[in-house]
Amino acid sequence: MNGISVIVPVFNGAHLLPSCIHSIQRAGRRVGEIILVDDGSTDETYSRALALAESDERVRVIHTDNHGTYEARKTGVAAASCPYITFADADDRYCEGALDLLAELLEGHGADISFGGILTVFAPDSPAPPAVCGEVRALSPAEMWPRLMRWGTQEFNLYVWNKLYKRELLENLIEADDVCQGEDVLLSCQAFLRAGRIVETTAPVYCYFQNPDSMLHQGFGDRDLDLIRVWDSVVGLMPEGKLRDMARFNRRRTDFTLICRLILADDPALDARYAQELAQWRADFAAHWRALVSAKALPASRVLLMTALRFAYGPTSALMRCGKRGEKKIWGK
Repeated sequence: MNGISVIVPVFNGAHLLPSCIHSIQRAGRRVGEIILVDDGSTDETYSRALALAESDERVRVIHTDNHGTYEARKTGVAAASCPYITFADADDRYCEGALDLLAELLEGHGADISFGGILTVFAPDSPAPPAVCGEVRALSPAEMWPRLMRWGTQEFNLYVWNKLYKRELLENLIEADDVCQGEDVLLSCQAFLRAGRIVETTAPVYCYFQNPDSMLHQGFGDRDLDLIRVWDSVVGLMPEGKLRDMARFNRRRTDFTLICRLILADDPALDARYAQELAQWRADFAAHWRALVSAKALPASRVLLMTALRFAYGPTSALMRCGKRGEKKIWGK
């Protein structure tokens, strides 16, 4: 029976580790090891991790300097000894039995990657339901790439933590030091480029905690610029043809994404700090606007916003900020 290595990168998450480990322990009897990669934490993460390792011999602890989530996962992969690998974030939870289910699907369909659905929860102690096998279908990489690249859909499927991978798909990952935004994209693209067969279940297997303290919710900052590095790397990884075209499309869309994030941050200090970068994003976005809106890969609402920002940036950005302020007033945030 092939075992599973579960890799958990963690930075200053000492208080999260016990419930995270408990969730992994309940995810299935196929769990062979739990690798906690302490990414240069400054709290009690390392000592708490060592204490957990004493209570479960499957728990292994690696301490590194802070290099970002991607490199922490890569460190975990290099240390993994099981033939199957998956990833978890310390503030999330697996559904009970989820990893056994994913392993059975992978083996039953002769697949290289198996994955399931995601439940978004808004409290860290929300109960995770048992994983039950829903609708199942086998997919080729060609069928998956439009979903992975948001080509003609707003679905985003490049998260790493609802998936189980054969270990060989994750060998010799490229280096990307200090990447903490878009790290899922970079790792997943490398794995899916090497996959021959994928199997999906509609059943939820992973509970994603919408953590208000996570990096994603800490406002606009230098980490957002990681997205440019990530998509530049992905474009370089893709073979010529449709895959590179889709990757290049997403790289060009990144300029639009960063413009919108900065607008919605609604902070004069940030406007001043990133004025030079904004000018470059706007210039690049203007250069590629026609290719973006004519690709037939975006919903009409997104095309409309892109067009408005392209030709009426001032009024459109002002309206976006007014809308954001109104939303904060309504919800008290």
